[in-house]
Amino acid sequence: MTSGSFLGRNVDNIKGHRFSPPQVEMFKVDDCNKLSKEHFIGLKLRCAGLVIGKLEIDIMIRSTVAIFEILEKNWLAQDCTLVYIKIKFGVDVTKKEIILVDIIDCDSPGLLLLENKNQLKGSLQSRVVVLMESTSDLTHCEEIKKSCTNFGMSCELRVTSAHTGPEETLDILSEYEGDCIPTVFIAVAGESNGLGAILAGNTAYPVVNCPPLNAHWGAKDIWSSLRVPSGLGCSTVLSPEAAAQFAARIFGINDHMMWSKLRSCALNSWIALKQADANLREFRL
Repeated sequence: MTSGSFLGRNVDNIKGHRFSPPQVEMFKVDDCNKLSKEHFIGLKLRCAGLVIGKLEIDIMIRSTVAIFEILEKNWLAQDCTLVYIKIKFGVDVTKKEIILVDIIDCDSPGLLLLENKNQLKGSLQSRVVVLMESTSDLTHCEEIKKSCTNFGMSCELRVTSAHTGPEETLDILSEYEGDCIPTVFIAVAGESNGLGAILAGNTAYPVVNCPPLNAHWGAKDIWSSLRVPSGLGCSTVLSPEAAAQFAARIFGINDHMMWSKLRSCALNSWIALKQADANLREFRL
């Protein structure tokens, strides 16, 4: 958001304008003159034996935007809007990689108090309930639970059969309907998957199918999860990690902490790909 010294450097901008995506300005620590990306690359700065090139600058810019957006989301939950933030980067002398060297505290960012006090405060509880048709699928379900834990979501494992015990399935469902805790149900059932459809037809909470595939029938079994009766809006994913991430994305709509973890994962994946590409090119040359 435009304010302070930024307006002094950019007189044509209107005070209070919010940039989307956020506007990034680059400076050397010992210089108050703003640098363009091209100028920065042309300087060929050497820090701790590393020449600062396009890859390093791209990482700094992308990381700065991600850090700003994460902090912006968290301050919004406290009825504040983040106007700007100053971030410093350096070089790891051992790994020769760009690292964050700044301390981000309450003195670093510029904040404005919002007039609207109805913003969501704090982090909502988030719960994933995994229902499996057989304990033979326990390993698959444990992988889902592990991924849920990595995102900070509680995860419970239950065993029930939509075919042989539909009443028990609905009884289990009702246990989670009345406590007002946001919940995502993940149905784990191979062969003929009626579990996901039964759940989706009897709850307003999101339902995700994550069938355990096998070498013999996996390609055919998947259709029972994909082709469900009309009016049953349950999704289907194949990877346990993807099922957990799908649940996290649902919670992240209203949970700023969950959204921040997803945003961080996206940044880390992007940096890993950029570094892998640079390493491959260097090796082939």
